[in-house]
Amino acid sequence: MLGAIARAPNKRDAERARLARTIGRRQSRPMAAPVGPKRRAATEGPGTPGIQLGEDTVRAMVLQGGAAVFAELGVRAASVEDILKAARISRRTFYRFYDGKEDVMVALYRLGTEALLQACRIAVAEETDPLRQIERCIDAHLVTASGLGRLIFVLGGEAQRHESALHPRRMEVHEELAALLAGSSTTRRIDPLLFRGVLLALEGVTRIVLAEGDEGRAVSDFALKRVRRIMMRIATSALAGEGDGVAKLPRV
Repeated sequence: MLGAIARAPNKRDAERARLARTIGRRQSRPMAAPVGPKRRAATEGPGTPGIQLGEDTVRAMVLQGGAAVFAELGVRAASVEDILKAARISRRTFYRFYDGKEDVMVALYRLGTEALLQACRIAVAEETDPLRQIERCIDAHLVTASGLGRLIFVLGGEAQRHESALHPRRMEVHEELAALLAGSSTTRRIDPLLFRGVLLALEGVTRIVLAEGDEGRAVSDFALKRVRRIMMRIATSALAGEGDGVAKLPRV
């Protein structure tokens, strides 16, 4: 199984394309609509006067533009004006749906983390072996890292800052993943803190590989296979290691 990425490039490429389309797809709803009266259709910005765009389309255009801008400039250097140019919408249209660039950043991060959570929920539902469950979670994470490495590096780094608007969501995702894995039928008695420790380790290893790949701009297939081997070693050793000198699994 450790060579699954190398043996199935077509499947990985298809998944990579699917996730990339999720960010750019105009007919999706990347972020839940606000409660209350339905907003009026927005008007497209420069170059297309009078064209009416629906809320779903505007939000998708902003997220697509925001993803490109954050990947190129980083969160700190990016501005609303940069996002407007990339999304090709007017300032007035933007502020009908977003309060600022931080709103866009949070929406992108939530979109990506929800996709990971959903992949892991499916893995836990379909697999009874805890090692297979976490292996599928690792693969889902690496699919995203392979296709959107630069954006993962930027938003992931921002999420590690305690004062960042992304940090609470990062902790929320860690807690849900740990509870999900610990609560499966064959791992119910394992302390969830062990899973949180494993998740932090896997997150750290991924960040190292992205940093080595020009901060996510040039992550090679070799690097992805390498990090997968390391991540599987960490996970399997923590959850299945036994023998002399190996601490017993912490249970609750």
